[in-house]
Amino acid sequence: MPSKYVKCCLLLVVINLLLYSNLYSQTPPYYHYDSADGLASSTVYQIIQDRNGFIWIATANGLSKFDGKNFTTFRTKDGLNSNSIISLAEGKKGELFLGNYTKGINLLRNGKIEKYYSEINGNSFSISYLLLVNPNNKEQKIYAYTGYGAVSSFSEKDGKIESSIYHPLSPIFINKLELLDNNIIALTKNGLSNFTNNKLTRLEIEGLPALPVYCLAKYKDGSYLIGTKGMIFGIKDNKVIKSYKIDLAGNNEVTAMLIDSKNNIWFSIMNKGFFMIPNASEKPIDIGSKMDLQNTLVNSYLEDNEGNIWISTYGKGVYCLNNLYIKNYNEKDGLSSNSIQSIIKDKSGKLFLGTFNGINVLDNGIFTKIKVHSKEYLTEYIYGIKNINGEYYVSASIGGENKLNLEYKGIQLHISNYPSLCKTGSGLFLIGTNLNTILAKKKFNNYEDGIAYHPIFGDSSYLNTINEIFEDSQKNIWVGTNYGLCRLNDFSEKTFYPNDPVLNSKIVSIMQDSENNIWFAGEKGIAKYNLKNDSITNYENILGHDLASSTSIVSGRKGRIWIGNMNGLYLYNGNSIKYLNRQSGLPSNEVLSLFYDNKEEILYAGTSNGISVLDIRSFDNYSISLPNVKISSIKGGIKSYSSFENLKFEPGQNNIYIKFMAINFASHGSVIYKYSLNGKWEETNNDFLDYRSLKSGTYKLQIIARLQNTSWGEPCFLTFQVLPKFYETLWFRLLVIAGFVCISLLIFIRRTKHATNKAKEELALTQRINELKHQALSAMMNPHFIFNSLNSVQHLVNTNKLEEANDYIAMMATLMRKNLDTARQGFILLSEEINRLKLYLDLEKLRFQDKFSYEIITRLGINSDSIMIPNMIIQPFVENSLWHGIINSGRVGLLRVTFSFEDVEVESIINKTLIIKITDNGIGIKLAQKNKKEDHISKGIQIIEERLRLLSTKMELPKPIIFEDLSDSKNGSQGTDVIISLPPLLYKISKKE
Repeated sequence: MPSKYVKCCLLLVVINLLLYSNLYSQTPPYYHYDSADGLASSTVYQIIQDRNGFIWIATANGLSKFDGKNFTTFRTKDGLNSNSIISLAEGKKGELFLGNYTKGINLLRNGKIEKYYSEINGNSFSISYLLLVNPNNKEQKIYAYTGYGAVSSFSEKDGKIESSIYHPLSPIFINKLELLDNNIIALTKNGLSNFTNNKLTRLEIEGLPALPVYCLAKYKDGSYLIGTKGMIFGIKDNKVIKSYKIDLAGNNEVTAMLIDSKNNIWFSIMNKGFFMIPNASEKPIDIGSKMDLQNTLVNSYLEDNEGNIWISTYGKGVYCLNNLYIKNYNEKDGLSSNSIQSIIKDKSGKLFLGTFNGINVLDNGIFTKIKVHSKEYLTEYIYGIKNINGEYYVSASIGGENKLNLEYKGIQLHISNYPSLCKTGSGLFLIGTNLNTILAKKKFNNYEDGIAYHPIFGDSSYLNTINEIFEDSQKNIWVGTNYGLCRLNDFSEKTFYPNDPVLNSKIVSIMQDSENNIWFAGEKGIAKYNLKNDSITNYENILGHDLASSTSIVSGRKGRIWIGNMNGLYLYNGNSIKYLNRQSGLPSNEVLSLFYDNKEEILYAGTSNGISVLDIRSFDNYSISLPNVKISSIKGGIKSYSSFENLKFEPGQNNIYIKFMAINFASHGSVIYKYSLNGKWEETNNDFLDYRSLKSGTYKLQIIARLQNTSWGEPCFLTFQVLPKFYETLWFRLLVIAGFVCISLLIFIRRTKHATNKAKEELALTQRINELKHQALSAMMNPHFIFNSLNSVQHLVNTNKLEEANDYIAMMATLMRKNLDTARQGFILLSEEINRLKLYLDLEKLRFQDKFSYEIITRLGINSDSIMIPNMIIQPFVENSLWHGIINSGRVGLLRVTFSFEDVEVESIINKTLIIKITDNGIGIKLAQKNKKEDHISKGIQIIEERLRLLSTKMELPKPIIFEDLSDSKNGSQGTDVIISLPPLLYKISKKE
């Protein structure tokens, strides 16, 4: 009998232990990283976070740096003394001290690993822990120690390092050194001791027994906790103020501990996972067993600057517990199915969950599955559960039966084979079917009562499931179906919404908020109907979030609306929207059902992978820092750059790869980036930019990032320059321009020269033609002279003046000889022209005896031996003056030929012009013209005018020959002036002068 009693007692103890474990078992969202994810080793000794936000992990096979997405590993090939890195500490300038297990200390500074200290007095030393003291002062001191050996210290001051070593007296065993109020406290096997000046002094704590102390964690108010075997003690002012009895697993040695920013206590038991005592509670929660760590040593904790809790383990890597306002339950916690279709909570706090596998009840932390009878559980698919006056009405698929009535702890559950149900304020039960029909009856379980059938769309039954029935505060009945929404008013009036895209599609959830708005959720999104003004607002998309495939909708405090969706959970406050999904801690993106507990401010979200319990107060207080982007690496061509200041890429390095990050550990997959290169903004999910064949120039790059529910953070700026290739440089362009100018100039000069040569050739040809014309004209003029001379000889012979005729012929022969000698010349000396002119006048004087006399005058500056004039241009005018002017006057005439220079303006240029003036005192031009026959033309004068015209074709000269009738003057004069003007081109200066 006693034996049976003992067995019963033992059985009760085991059951109580199991209940105790289930009572506080839950799973926070977490990420798990091990060597398969890039961690240097799954055996981890310590985790720290540096001032730049990176996580550093000391492992048995190297050092790992983690940015939330990628691991970077350092080993001996990178400069470590060994791969076994057991402890880490950050110095005052951001340098990292790396404790090797047996080979001293390394220093990681500016991305490079250096040797810091490996021997003291020629002896190597071992390390289990590093402790850094006074990192913000000029002097910093590093302690390196193991539990069994000496404590080595290294003091840095003004760049110098001094080392010392302390050997504790046996049987003192130092588990750990901790810094407490700038004092070093030694955790020993006999309690706590002060460690000052390399001496241990026992610290007397009132109420603390002499127990081994394994760990210490500090509160912000100066109090602290210590972990011992089977106990956690709270100490303040050297007095125990609180204690927690630890009787959970194994030897109950509390080996590591953390007090987080919310004063939750996290602690480990040797080789038995880890636990958490929530703030203001004394009951530990076994979290480790939910993460399969119940037999694992969790050796260190870290709370990062986002509030995530990191744990390190021997053999299983590291874990990051994130978004701690969410707790998740699944089949490992006792759920019969992870697919949670409906949720309801009663006044006592029991949570009823409708699943794919019956109904589960969460009561005092224990999941219980409802049974059909003592040996059989309810396994049907549960559509929904409603609490009506303390009784539960369950829509389920129960096979051939229409109804099933069960009882659970005094609670009545009415299970029907219908998809939806509602009880109106008048007590009428409305039951939705799959055939477009609502059944209306006064009693739910009374089949004999009269049942009214009310088709919704049309007047007949067909396949159209009634998903939800809801009565609002104004007694309107709202019916959500696969074909859309219907509003019933006493069943006599139906209202449909064919023009609304949301309300004319499948509706699965309906609720009323505190502002008299009726909300609907369904296939195309959500919609709101305001009872005050009968207005409808639909939301297919809110601020870029697609609300199609919404499954459930509830209202919370502050007028906020929670929307369950197949893509996650949305919180809408009328102005902004927040989005939660797997990256935010939900067990699945598929949110199937919602229940809001206004009293406790807790949201229950049923998903396809369990149920989430969201603490609204913690959620609202959860602060997410705006992400800051950091450039991690840059590559130009095949060259990598470690410094990002004054970046200049050579012309062949214009393929530029830029890697960047925005550190986030809670929801690292939700980081979205936006970048601008010289002004144009682009959005991307990638954490790199790969520019191909950038043109030369200066570039200004900005990168910003945001998380799932944050705005954009501060931009990261990067300025760099792609140097131009030689043919893209300014010098090359100037050379090209100069070359172009030179070539153009050469072409211009060549073409100009060619044109000049051509012009010269044309001019020479023209001049040759003019000379030939001149010679032809001269040839024409000689016969004219001969004709006149022969007439004179004939006259002398006819008058028997033979001697005179003979002299005349001799003189005429001389004159003709001169004409023949100069006939081929275009220009002759003025002296020759004067001589020839004298011969002609003497001939004429011989003919006409004393009827005229002549004068030839050369003015000052006229050198007849150097001046050359066109050939035979004077004689015709002299002859004309003599024959038509003087001889016809009947008196002795005077003929004067004068040569002089005058300045004459031609084409706005003053030219030294040779003036030849032929003056006679004959009858004048007018009278001479009357005496001439009408068909008589002076061939000589015409020839001269033509010759002068040909010689001046390249100049726009004034009229070269002017005739003046002296009888027009008022002084009574008679006669004619012939003025021939020869500008420089029409006379020459002989070089033989």
